[in-house]
Amino acid sequence: MGSLETERKIVGWAATDSTGHLAPYTYSLRDTGPEDVFIKVISCGICHTDIHQIKNDLGMSHYPMVPGHEVVGEVVEVGSDVTKFKVGEVVGVGVIVGSCRNCHPCKSEIEQYCNKRIWSYNDVYTDGKPTQGGFAESMVVDQKFVVRIPEGMSPEQKSC
Repeated sequence: MGSLETERKIVGWAATDSTGHLAPYTYSLRDTGPEDVFIKVISCGICHTDIHQIKNDLGMSHYPMVPGHEVVGEVVEVGSDVTKFKVGEVVGVGVIVGSCRNCHPCKSEIEQYCNKRIWSYNDVYTDGKPTQGGFAESMVVDQKFVVRIPEGMSPEQKSC
């Protein structure tokens, strides 16, 4: 399917400093690449890690930051090389949204050990754009890090 013709402006709930307050934040979502899935967020859980990142408790937060790594959404668009997902499917996204695909951990399917893994937020994509998490309208995620959600669960159950 390729990427949409116009730049996607997304609204998310972002921390702009370490006070812990989130406010609406508009940003551009990256294009859907060949291996990517464009997801409309339905629900997103909150984890204590989100709170630590929002408040910069770990000393490595970059603002503005849209947190959220327990995401459930609907596939809106798929890249030209996506084979695992179709438009309309309900999917989940965790804490990793990309990796190098070439190192030993990636080739062994243990991408969490890839030195170039890409976190769902408070990180940067290979093109230098910041990642933003699931407290937003939409996300673009490498299909490798998207999982199909079984039918029969509420969105709130799926994102916990």
